Amino acid sequence: MMHPFRAPAAAAVLCSTTLLLAAVLATDATINTTTPSLPSSSSSPCAPATCGGLRIEYPFWLGGTHPPECGYRAFQVTCDGNGTAFLENSFWKYQILDIYYDDSTFRLANHDLSDGTCDVEVRVNATSDLGLAPFAISRTNQRLYFLYNCTDLRARPPPRSWAPVNCTKGSNVSTFNSFALLAGGYRPVPGNCRVSMMPVLGYPGAAGKDYRQLMKGGFLLDYAADDCAACKESGGRCRIDTDYDIFQCHCSDGVADLIVCGSRIDTRRASLSMTYKMYRPMDSYGR
Repeated sequence: MMHPFRAPAAAAVLCSTTLLLAAVLATDATINTTTPSLPSSSSSPCAPATCGGLRIEYPFWLGGTHPPECGYRAFQVTCDGNGTAFLENSFWKYQILDIYYDDSTFRLANHDLSDGTCDVEVRVNATSDLGLAPFAISRTNQRLYFLYNCTDLRARPPPRSWAPVNCTKGSNVSTFNSFALLAGGYRPVPGNCRVSMMPVLGYPGAAGKDYRQLMKGGFLLDYAADDCAACKESGGRCRIDTDYDIFQCHCSDGVADLIVCGSRIDTRRASLSMTYKMYRPMDSYGR
């Protein structure tokens, strides 16, 4: 028989424990952090994650949050402690500023050149390594030219559209007779100058004198990736074969032979059909 005075004490202990647990959970829920957010469900490891205000999902994937099968190798993203996203597998350090999934484009800036332009001459064609990835420089961009050590400007002064380039302190690169020029397309450059170029997205009213702001604003890249939407609509999950870096559609009955579920090929039937075609007797016309 339960003692009549022990039940209230047990209830009090249980109530206190419940309140303490609720307080811990409430405190944990209010903590803000700059670390990348986890996918919404452990059953969906490739669910969208965020870095700062940037949403990361297929064909991109967030290292340390998503497993590698969630996106292509070239699309790996890293997130620093400030919530800044970077493209991982590139020679230069590119900050990802925006991703436009509907248009298959994204905007990024060369982080190594964001504090000045003196290294541009050393790093001629600062986007050259992106040509090795499934990216293409968008035609929406403009061309920002850097003209170095122009030696033939005694006969006439440089055009007004040429803005003098000022290096950051401590640089070893000479900026004697060096300029920046913003152009919508390629144009011949007079003055026997050494030339390097980088794409910039630009903005209305921008000119060569705004080269620092133009570089920080970045440029637009087009990307190519297999159609994940078609796979999802057929009930599948978009994954990447990490050995060959190719797209796969994972379905309830295994990996689809094409990019949608229900597209599995009956290999046994195909084999029997091929055998029949190879060994069936011919008629008198050799058919």
